[in-house]
Amino acid sequence: MFARLWMEVSKHQLNNIAIEEKGKFRIEGELSIDQRRLRGTIRLGLTREYLDWLPNPEEVFSRRQNGYLWTNVRLFGTIDDPEQDLSPRIIELFKQSPGAYLRLLFRQFEGWLKRGFRGD
Repeated sequence: MFARLWMEVSKHQLNNIAIEEKGKFRIEGELSIDQRRLRGTIRLGLTREYLDWLPNPEEVFSRRQNGYLWTNVRLFGTIDDPEQDLSPRIIELFKQSPGAYLRLLFRQFEGWLKRGFRGD
């Protein structure tokens, strides 16, 4: 039913989006769908604690406000194949700091092992 609803919508605009989990993240922005094409900009704010895995997070999350580090994320593509411009910026940070990428990889591997031995 949900997929059919999206297919029937030819043009839709979402303004003043605001989603927050206090002390973790906040998302604000706008989004439009026109003939299944997606376009919009969101502002993503994360607390410093949730960016510890990222080398030099201030290079991407460059604004501080209300306890969050913020970046703009451009949304585009289609509703079937949505895209955003944040991932390439994060990948670029890891290219500049391969050691940080290895630390993240080992951290993920450690979590996977712990879940495996707990039976989760």
